[in-house]
Amino acid sequence: MAFVACGLNHETAPIEVREKFALSSATDLLRLNQFFEEVVILSTCNRTEIYCNASDPKPLIHQLSNIFQCAQDEWMPYTYRYEGNDAVRHMLRVACGLDSMMIGEPQILGQLKRAYLEACSANTVKGLLRHVFQSVFNAAKRIRTRSGVGNNPISIAYAAVQLITQQFKDVSSLNIFIIGSGETASLVAKYLHQKGSRQFMFANRTLEHAQVLATRLNGQALSITDIPHYLAQADVVISATACPFPFITKQWIERALLERDEALMLLLDLALPRDIETAVSELEAVRLYNINDLHTIVGEGMEERRAAALRAEKLIEIEMAEFIDWERSEKANEVITDYRNQMKYLAEQELIRAQQKLSLGKCQHHVLAEFGERLVNKLTHLPTVGLREAAFKDRTDLLDLVQTLLNKMPDLTTP
Repeated sequence: MAFVACGLNHETAPIEVREKFALSSATDLLRLNQFFEEVVILSTCNRTEIYCNASDPKPLIHQLSNIFQCAQDEWMPYTYRYEGNDAVRHMLRVACGLDSMMIGEPQILGQLKRAYLEACSANTVKGLLRHVFQSVFNAAKRIRTRSGVGNNPISIAYAAVQLITQQFKDVSSLNIFIIGSGETASLVAKYLHQKGSRQFMFANRTLEHAQVLATRLNGQALSITDIPHYLAQADVVISATACPFPFITKQWIERALLERDEALMLLLDLALPRDIETAVSELEAVRLYNINDLHTIVGEGMEERRAAALRAEKLIEIEMAEFIDWERSEKANEVITDYRNQMKYLAEQELIRAQQKLSLGKCQHHVLAEFGERLVNKLTHLPTVGLREAAFKDRTDLLDLVQTLLNKMPDLTTP
C-alpha cells in the first residue's frame, strides 16, 4: 500500500471549477472508504484534496467521477497527484501554509486537523495515515516556528478586512452584514471590530450561531430567511457559508439598491462554492469581490514572508530526510519481524516433533541430532533456493549482501 495525495487548488483550477468540485467530507468519506483502506478529505475555499492509502489510484479517479457526476476530462486537467514521500512533502507544504494563496496563513493547519479528526470519527483512518498525519502536524509546528513563516500571517479574513479599509477610510460608520458563522466569518467580524466597526448584523442558517457572534460584538442576530429584508441596511456584506449554490441573487441586491437610493454596496464573497450570483457584478452601485481577488490586494510584508517561506522549504527537506529514515527503519523492522516469526514457527514445529518422539521413548541423542539437522534444513531451505536463483541470474549484488549479512560468524577464540 502507498500514501497518495491528489486534488486541485487555487493554482491549478479557477474558482468556477473549484466550487463545482468541492467535496462534503461527512458524506464522501464513507463512499471512498469502500475502495480504500484509509481516506481523509480536505475541502476548503482554495482546495479539495484527498489523502488515501492505496495500492492503485485508479478506483479513486473512477469514484470521484461518480461523486462529481461528470466525465473525467471535465476535472482531471485541473488536478495533481503525488505518491509516497512526494505526497508527504506536498502535505507538509500545505500544512505550513506554503501552498496557500496567502503565504503562511494559519487557518489551513487547523482545517487539516479538523479533516483528520472527521476521518478518525468516521473510522477511515488507521495505521499509515495516522502516522503520516501526526508526523506532518508535529513537523509543521516546528517549521512554522523556526522559519517565521507563521509570524504576522495573512489570512483570507485579514485580506478581506484590508480590502474593506481600502474602499472605506472610516469603517466605524459602516453597517456590516456578515452571513455565516464559521472561522472566516468570525475572524472578519473580529478584525473589523478592532478597526472600529460597531454596527453589525449576523445571519446564519442556525440562528443560535448568529446569536453567539451578535452577543460577542453587540450586533443583531438574524435568521437566514431575514437576509433579503435587511440587505438594504448594509454598506458591506461579507458572506462565508457552506451553501452549495449562490443564494444571494441579483434580484435581492437590485431591490436593496433601490431602497438605498443606489448608495454604494461592497460585497465580499468568501465562500466556495460562491454565495453571491456573479451577475450581481453587473450592477453599477455594487463592488463584488471573491476569494480569488483578495491575493492581488495584499502587498505588505510580502518580501519578509517570501524569505520565511524559503527558510521553511529548507526545513521541510530536513524533516523529510528524518521521515524517510524512520520509514526505512520501519521497513527493516517489518522484514526482521516477519523473518523471526517464520523462523520461530519452523522451530516450534520441529520442537513439537522432537517432543513427540521423546514421549514415545526414542533415544534422546538420536532425537536431538535429528532435531538439529531438520531445523537447519528448514531454516536454510528458502534462503538456499533464493541464493541459487540469484546466482543463476548473475545477481552478484544479492550474493554479496547475503555474504555480509549471514556469513559473519562470531570470533569464538576471543575470551
